[in-house]
Amino acid sequence: MPKKIGQDKGEVMLEGMIIIVLTMLLLVWILGVGFLYYQRFLVTSVTNDAAAKVAATFNNPESDLVMGYIEEEDLTSRDLYRGFRESQMLDVNQAKAEAYIKYMLKKTNFAGTIDEDSVTVEVKLVPDSALRRHVRVHTVCTFNTPFGSGLEIFGMKSRATYEATARADCTDIIDYLNTSDFAEFQLSGGGISSKVVKMINSIMDIFNHIYVKR
Repeated sequence: MPKKIGQDKGEVMLEGMIIIVLTMLLLVWILGVGFLYYQRFLVTSVTNDAAAKVAATFNNPESDLVMGYIEEEDLTSRDLYRGFRESQMLDVNQAKAEAYIKYMLKKTNFAGTIDEDSVTVEVKLVPDSALRRHVRVHTVCTFNTPFGSGLEIFGMKSRATYEATARADCTDIIDYLNTSDFAEFQLSGGGISSKVVKMINSIMDIFNHIYVKR
């Protein structure tokens, strides 16, 4: 028997609703998976950034962690044997790194996405040699994934916990300034008069000229 026109319209509408529902579920699932990858990338990126900033300012606990700014008197009044107080500086840097990571994770996610009580940050100072150190930052964070309901429909969890570890070599701005000043001092003659420096340079130029010709 031929189908009625009204019956055809009903079948098309029913098929369209099924397709729309499946498409919406698939879209929500794709968004949920996308946020899973985003959250993983975010934890890794923020941890790497924190490690680099802590390593650059570790020996200057009074400095700003984000900009690295420090007052001149804080540099000139520092203890010459500050390396023996690494445990005290570690506590300060631990607090700074933890506050920075929590702030960045919260600002780069939707409200309620971060379970702040689950965020743990651990900062360690690892010796490499007598004078070299590197900072190790370990972060653990639990997220309430946006569009997590779409993940649960497909048997996935809407809450995910991520861990990230970053390392960075410690640098001391005082060492950099001392090296720069020493190099500038040597280039300017190292306290020797400019005439003597010019004479030595002339002798070296003659020697190099003769040596190159040979």
